[in-house]
Amino acid sequence: MSKEPAGDGILPPGASCLYPAPVVMDALDRMARALSPEFEGSRPLVLIVLTGGLYVGAALTQRLPFALDIDFVRVSRYGAGTEPGRLVWQLTPRLPLAGRSVLFIDDVWDEGLTLAGLVEWAVGQGAIKVRSAVLVHKEPPERPGGIVPVAGPDYFGLRAGRDWIVGWGMDLAGSGRHLPAIYVLPGGETLGPGVETP
Repeated sequence: MSKEPAGDGILPPGASCLYPAPVVMDALDRMARALSPEFEGSRPLVLIVLTGGLYVGAALTQRLPFALDIDFVRVSRYGAGTEPGRLVWQLTPRLPLAGRSVLFIDDVWDEGLTLAGLVEWAVGQGAIKVRSAVLVHKEPPERPGGIVPVAGPDYFGLRAGRDWIVGWGMDLAGSGRHLPAIYVLPGGETLGPGVETP
C-alpha cells in the first residue's frame, strides 16, 4: 500500500493511497475484458447505481466494445418506517427491463444487501439475465458462525478490507467521490487484486 497522502485536505490526516489511479485503470480494463464475452451481441441494459456507481459506470462502459443502453437507479435500504433490507426507491429506470440482459454497476460491494435487492427486483421485472459488477469487493462482514449473508458481485476489480475507503464514487461524509485513486483511512489494508468470475 502506498503511503502517498490524499491531497488538498479532502481526506483526514493519516489517509493513505490503497490503489493508485493506474491500478484502478488496470482493474477496469480487466473487468471490461471479462464482461465482453458474456454481453457481446445482446445489447444489454446497463443500470448504474447512483450516486457511488457514477464514476465506475462511466469509466467501465467506455471500455465495453459492444452496443448497450444506459439508465440509472437510485435506492436506499432505509427510510422512515421501513425495515432494513427493503429497497426505498429514489430513481427508477425509464427503460423497461423485460426481455433484456441487465448489468448493474456500482462502486463497492460492502454487505451486498442493496445490490442483492436490485438483482431480485430486476428478475421480477422480467430481465432474462442479470449480472452485477463493482469496482471494489470489500471483505464480508463478520457474522456468527462465519455465515456470509449475501453472495458477492458477479464481477469486481479490486479487493479491500473492512476499513473505510474513499474515491471512485466512495465518499466520506459526501466528500472525495471524485478522487482518481482509492484511499483508505488509517489502519486499512488491501487483500490483493480482484478475480472476475463469469
